[in-house]
Amino acid sequence: MKNSFLNFFKKPVTIFILKTVIFFTIFLVLLYIYGYNGVGSAKFIYNEF
Repeated sequence: MKNSFLNFFKKPVTIFILKTVIFFTIFLVLLYIYGYNGVGSAKFIYNEF
């Protein structure tokens, strides 16, 4: 059982799919953090010039 499970994760297609899912998740988290405007956040300092 353990051997077949490890063999499943050694396949190139499985590695590619896992990396794609991980990078997509990181990308979504970074987009969320970039687009988040928290309550009480300061304005950009050069906005008023």
